[in-house]
Amino acid sequence: MIDTTLIDHLTVLANKEKKLKEYKRRVRVKGKITDKGTTKKGNITLTIKKEDNKYKFTVLKSHQERFALAEKLKPNQSVSAEGITKFKMILCTRLNALEKGIPEGKQVKLI
Repeated sequence: MIDTTLIDHLTVLANKEKKLKEYKRRVRVKGKITDKGTTKKGNITLTIKKEDNKYKFTVLKSHQERFALAEKLKPNQSVSAEGITKFKMILCTRLNALEKGIPEGKQVKLI
């Protein structure tokens, strides 16, 4: 019989490393919605601007909660979005509307 404790330990470590790499690949953005549209299949596309960069997120209609929130969002509204890059687009995995908004200037007054 072969002792498999070392192999089991290595597979656990490899799985942890794989999860970390997946988390690092995610795109996380806090910004304002500049454009909102739909795709041919009825999914919603949100273009979010953060400083000088624009990110185009696709919200799938199969995710009902996120899709309902994306329908309610309006341009120039502040949001926080997280997604995974697949097939040259970013699939939205988390979407939150921000009430406070994001300050436009780089300097913020401290009270």
